Amino acid sequence: MIKYTIVIFATLGLVYGQEKDSKDGKNLIDSTNWREFVKGEIPVYSPEESLAMFRVPSGFKVELVASEPMVLAPVFAEFDGEGRLWVCEMQGYMRDVDGSDEHAKQSRVMVLEDLDGDGKMDKATAFLESSDNPRSVAFVEGGVLVAETNQLLFCQDTDGDLKADKVEKILNYAESAHENIEHAENGLHFALDNWIYNSKSSYRFKWKDAKIVRDHTLSRGQWGFSSDAYGRKFYNDNSNWLASDWQAYDFQWPKGKESFRLEDKTFFASTTNTNYNRNYNLDDMDKLGRQKVISSASGLAVNHGETFGPDWEGAVFASESAGCTVAAFQPNQKFPETTDYKQAIYPDEKWEKVSFLTTANPRFRPVNTSFGPDGCLYIVDMCRGNVQHKRFQTPYLRKQILETGLDKHINRGRIWRVAPIGYNRVKAMEKPASLIEGLKSQNLWWRLYSQKKIIQGNKIELANDLNKLAQQITASPYSRVHAMWALSELGELEKDTIKEALKDEHWFVKLTGIRLAGEAYDQGAQFPEELKQGLKVLSNSSEGISKDYAQSVLTNGYPKREIPVPKLKAPSHIEQNQVYQKLWSEGHKHYMNICSGCHQENGNGLAGLAPTLDHSDWVTGSKEKLIASVVHGVSGPIHINEKLATGLPPIMPPHGHLSDQQLSEILTYVRNGWTNTGSVISANDIKDYRERNKERLLPWTESELKAAGF
Repeated sequence: MIKYTIVIFATLGLVYGQEKDSKDGKNLIDSTNWREFVKGEIPVYSPEESLAMFRVPSGFKVELVASEPMVLAPVFAEFDGEGRLWVCEMQGYMRDVDGSDEHAKQSRVMVLEDLDGDGKMDKATAFLESSDNPRSVAFVEGGVLVAETNQLLFCQDTDGDLKADKVEKILNYAESAHENIEHAENGLHFALDNWIYNSKSSYRFKWKDAKIVRDHTLSRGQWGFSSDAYGRKFYNDNSNWLASDWQAYDFQWPKGKESFRLEDKTFFASTTNTNYNRNYNLDDMDKLGRQKVISSASGLAVNHGETFGPDWEGAVFASESAGCTVAAFQPNQKFPETTDYKQAIYPDEKWEKVSFLTTANPRFRPVNTSFGPDGCLYIVDMCRGNVQHKRFQTPYLRKQILETGLDKHINRGRIWRVAPIGYNRVKAMEKPASLIEGLKSQNLWWRLYSQKKIIQGNKIELANDLNKLAQQITASPYSRVHAMWALSELGELEKDTIKEALKDEHWFVKLTGIRLAGEAYDQGAQFPEELKQGLKVLSNSSEGISKDYAQSVLTNGYPKREIPVPKLKAPSHIEQNQVYQKLWSEGHKHYMNICSGCHQENGNGLAGLAPTLDHSDWVTGSKEKLIASVVHGVSGPIHINEKLATGLPPIMPPHGHLSDQQLSEILTYVRNGWTNTGSVISANDIKDYRERNKERLLPWTESELKAAGF
């Protein structure tokens, strides 16, 4: 999914505003520079033709798994434990250049089956039809969770025909999707710490006793979600290839920071990709007509397993839909010594250098990736011309879309597999004989699958076997750690298991022993007094991360793990006026649905994507400046509280599509939310500003705002 990045109110949409640049007096937004690289309508290629156009490194191959009409406009794919591939379609997305009928209930959740074992899907069944742009699925005890616009559904197939017979709404979800389809909750990713995580959200879930348990967590990502064998969460946004944190282990990595964010933003396609919002800026393209840096990164996946081989252990793969590319990033050192990731780049005679997977097909649109039970990389290809949502479409791009036919031929979709040459697919897809055996798999997919089945099925009867596995020094440390996390959720983690873990030779087992000791002693928030002597020995005898964690817990105890929930309280001048109070309350609702995914519920923003709104002079200062910034947008650089803001996207698009009333409510809330106190902003204030500036189309620069007296 593509978005041109935003500085303030990052998750709001855009209808008519866009930046106009000029160089030597020429208005570049009227440029037709794509004609140098693209002649006429961009062709449409069959699945077989498309397959032949891929480029991957030596030793790998691309295979076609499924294509239209089995799947149309796919955005998500996940295997179940029987080798069936479940695909979410988003057929409502940009059916024409105007984005018409976006929420007509025309999409499906499809179940694909490979009946002959050749790796290509033979049968497709619509599990859920007439859906409003489903975005993710998760398999839970008793059924399937389906995330679609505004709601999370619990769907049950009661007769085994792979069709949903019972559909129940269990939670509001992706509520901002109706206004801004791509900037809303998605993911439903199960991780090592027994939680289900979401992108574009500050909530995580557990499925217990056929009900959702919801908890606050860090706000992460934009589209797609992944995790690795150590329980680190991986996510990204359109302008950042990858970010990661280790909340599950009390942020013991990266050292001294809460999270890691990759600095590299480059990629190298093997086709021209002029169809970006602002490629009228000539500096944004190289001499071959390729975009230089990412603007539509999404859907990443982390490799852990034997299929790709040791050189690719821990590598992260991420898609760039507008750039027709899937890039790969390898850790500079084995975890936990990892400090950075380096993009895998390959020489090419025509294109000089290319990223991991590229193509000559300009309609290849990778929007999501995942690793399957066979350890292979699966790529969800929306297979269309235009992937730019109407909210963010510049006149430059619109003109190019219509001229090159990127708005046509939308009823397509492909799923691709990247596999090592010579791999044994039949053997790789074999299901473990039991859930305990699944925890012993070398493939992370099977370990997570088995762990989830154990805890959601409340399989207490496996507790003895799980404790044995956790204490088995000859077993893989990964298997032992999965067993310990499963036991902690079941409430069956034995004290002896923790004691043995603290004495273990492998750092990950020791670290997990420290992390879960409180659960074994029924005092999760405190490290057990009985074990402190053993922890002291560990802190003196261990090296690296185990020693650091042990010393930290000895000195300070466990850190607070709860994410603080901001208290909802308006300033006194708001509470004492019923009109103001209503504005503020409605503004809070809009903010939570539309803005909090980037700026977070606490208003503190998100590194690399959106600045803080709390205690910001842009918010609490001149209301005219704030209105101007939101209605027409702002082109950076900017200063916040008199300091140059760094690490932010270059532009905040306008938000003029919101009504005067909506804007007044949102702006009144943020001016009086958290620690802020400011005057209210009325709908008439917005109306007056629009009237005075009705001829303006350009985003404001900071100097222009100052010159205008704002």
